[in-house]
Amino acid sequence: MYLITGVTGHLGSAAASAFLAYESADKLTVLSRDKAKVKSLSEKGVNVKVGDYEDYASLLEAFKGVEKVLFVSSNDLINREAHHRNVIAAAKEAGVAHVVFTSFQYQSTAIDSPNGLMPVYKLSEDLLKASGLTYTILRNGIYMDMLPDIIGPGIRENKVLFASAGDTPVTFTSREDLAEAAVKVLLSKDFDDKTVDLVNENSVRFADIAAFLSAILKLEINYVDASDEDYRKGLSLAGLPAMVVDLFAGILKSIKVGEFGKTGEDLRDILGREPQQVKEFLTAYYG
Repeated sequence: MYLITGVTGHLGSAAASAFLAYESADKLTVLSRDKAKVKSLSEKGVNVKVGDYEDYASLLEAFKGVEKVLFVSSNDLINREAHHRNVIAAAKEAGVAHVVFTSFQYQSTAIDSPNGLMPVYKLSEDLLKASGLTYTILRNGIYMDMLPDIIGPGIRENKVLFASAGDTPVTFTSREDLAEAAVKVLLSKDFDDKTVDLVNENSVRFADIAAFLSAILKLEINYVDASDEDYRKGLSLAGLPAMVVDLFAGILKSIKVGEFGKTGEDLRDILGREPQQVKEFLTAYYG
């Protein structure tokens, strides 16, 4: 029996859909805080366990009888560490054989990373390795699905791509591709106790993204490489809360120093096809 967590989020939902393309519904259990939100999955014959990353007892109950778990990382910016500790400990206590964890790309150590997300991912990887569980760590590339948020809703009117990303190559990767690859890893026996970089083969610069947008929108879009201070100020003036400003500023700073520039072929090899590229994604989104 396989279990996927986080199925009401974007990545987990895509993973559950991908699983059903490869295996029958009776082999899948999903974890959700709200059964009503996964009604479409239960109607297809998927087993639903109600549980919460904050509720250790519910995790323990959900994991009983499960052989392999696709552990989609928590999206709670404040409680993510406690959530990850609970999932790993509950999986071990429940006798889960193998945990596949969706981690995140980073090249620096957790301490010196400009991105505040990194320390929790590094800690979670270390906890999983020390747990005695068979593990697979998937270091996902930065989602190209974030690009519309970075680009902003006023791109047609303002004609400016305003970001503090420098001229550094960044390897954006499709969330749908990452979800499908995670499921193929979950169903495989070839990734025991391995860390896999799930990244695109090609990187782009923000000047390239502006050029793509110019062609797609048939407008002249200019990239403005803002300072970190000006970028933060711009997000604040747009009405974004401080926590979101810190998140985006940290991600852009990580991009600028090269943390998301790694390319690789493992994603392509696992998918058995070419991953989606940034120009394709932007064409579909804006075209």
